Amino acid sequence: MFETDQWAFSGVDGQISLHKWQKTIDLITGLFSAPSGYIVQATSKGYRVVIRSNEGGSNFETNSILPPQTPLFCKYVAENNNILYVNDACNNEQWNTMPEVVEDGVQSYLGLPIHWPEGDVFGTLCLKDTKQTSYTDEYFELIEQLRDLIEDDLALIYSFEQMREIAMLDPLTNIYNRRALTLLAQQKLNLALRLGFDVCCLFIDINDFKKLNDTCGHEVGDKALIILANTLKTHLRDADIVGRLGGDEFIAVMQISDKSKLSYIIAKITTEYSKALIKESVCDLSLSIGYSFTDKQKQPFDALLNNADQAMYKNKQAYKQAKKLNNTSSTLNHSDKKASH
Repeated sequence: MFETDQWAFSGVDGQISLHKWQKTIDLITGLFSAPSGYIVQATSKGYRVVIRSNEGGSNFETNSILPPQTPLFCKYVAENNNILYVNDACNNEQWNTMPEVVEDGVQSYLGLPIHWPEGDVFGTLCLKDTKQTSYTDEYFELIEQLRDLIEDDLALIYSFEQMREIAMLDPLTNIYNRRALTLLAQQKLNLALRLGFDVCCLFIDINDFKKLNDTCGHEVGDKALIILANTLKTHLRDADIVGRLGGDEFIAVMQISDKSKLSYIIAKITTEYSKALIKESVCDLSLSIGYSFTDKQKQPFDALLNNADQAMYKNKQAYKQAKKLNNTSSTLNHSDKKASH
């Protein structure tokens, strides 16, 4: 899901025009005759100036990050989620020791919180002045209206990210769907060709999955799929691409530095999946896993996927044959025991 406690922008953003935010700040500082104005983002990592006015001086440069423990007017606004107006900071005992007052000469501060659409605080919209001010109600109404324009842009970003997640994620397992998997895997293959590293594609299929659905019902089957997705996400690296093609077919696309470690990775996935099934009271299931490697030449992801699919199919057939022989052996042993009586 979309994380609001992450840095939203770094330099020029592709989803909204930060130029519009710049014009908003410049307009506010002009109307208020203030030497400096800011849009500051607040996260658990600290405070970062996203936009500052072009006019006037400032000790805070755009995109610089201030630690969360830094005493700031903006920190008070963000933590209390409320407007703050200090018109004569030097003569106010609550604020006259603030570094912004002592070191930067801030005499007046007006700040109000900016919100994400679901109510979380994004940061602050604020004005600073080196002289005492006396803003009227009309000023407060004006800055609130301009704050609303910024929040409208944040709502667009939020909606865009949600739609992108919906379009790229499998709704049951919350990992990449086939469309996203193909797109991201091809990007990794193109990068591997340029930088010269190996990419491995794992094709993972749950053995006897249809039997599980027929015997225990689709709710249990869905649970087995979710557990496999979670196992792959937990025990593979964040940089690995994990997706579901459909049904009980899962894919993992990984950068491999040492091919000899692949057998360990496959064994780890199989073992951890079995443990998770038992922990969640789902009958134990095994996996058929096939793999393929890039061949140092430009190739479409579909070719890599097809090779891994074929390898998985061979393992699946071997599993079925072994199971058939085991069942036959068990039947013969049972018959021998009956005959001996």
